[in-house]
Amino acid sequence: MQGGKGGDVVTTDGPYAETKEALTGFYLLECADLDEAVKVAATIPGAWDGAVEVRPVIDFGG
Repeated sequence: MQGGKGGDVVTTDGPYAETKEALTGFYLLECADLDEAVKVAATIPGAWDGAVEVRPVIDFGG
């Protein structure tokens, strides 16, 4: 799968990597499933030269 300007999209299934980078922002995406979320995340400019972490969110609201 290709995404954005970069090369191949690389996915792994946790655990999340320990990093020393600071969180500089986040996107909250509403997607039908994980496959759609990965496709959308691959288009985020930060993913072209770096990494984007995709995590599920559970809506506990009513």
